[in-house]
Amino acid sequence: TITNFASPLEEVERRRGVCVSARVHPGETCASWAMHGFLEFICGHSARARVLRDNFLFKVVPMLNPDGVISGQYRCSLSGTDLNRQWQTPCRFLHPTIHSCKQLLRLTKSARDVVFYCDIHGHSRKTNMFMYGCTSKSPATRLRERAFPYLLHNESLMFNYDDCNFKVQRSKDTCARVVAWKEFGISN
Repeated sequence: TITNFASPLEEVERRRGVCVSARVHPGETCASWAMHGFLEFICGHSARARVLRDNFLFKVVPMLNPDGVISGQYRCSLSGTDLNRQWQTPCRFLHPTIHSCKQLLRLTKSARDVVFYCDIHGHSRKTNMFMYGCTSKSPATRLRERAFPYLLHNESLMFNYDDCNFKVQRSKDTCARVVAWKEFGISN
């Protein structure tokens, strides 16, 4: 948990939540680098980082598949499954990190409004930064879900909004971003 804990407890309890996870696929090493950069930034001394810590409570899981990373897998865990397809009904014994992360999302959501969830991945063919999100039927919500990627596009030459995709394919129904969106109503 990352926030400004020097604030009064009532203020900390009112803060909205942001959840960030990474490295569900062991072969996506760039996800660890992105997470490392995020952690250095959000824990750093810049005015922007202080403003974020003063206004949000961050729940961070830097590596969702340590067993797969250690054993040299590319996409699977030691149980031989793609953990990013286990979010709908993760088994506590076969998919413990996904089960725990989903519980963390549930508990955080029950205590406060969670405004954003970001699951950091790498891509084998795209060379810039982009986001996959979910598209709501509501025009007002659709704009909200696209606002953060658009802001990133305007802030960073490395981020390309045109490479973002907000479609939810049936094959993605059990992945983190779709489950967080459908079950918990968390934008991503």
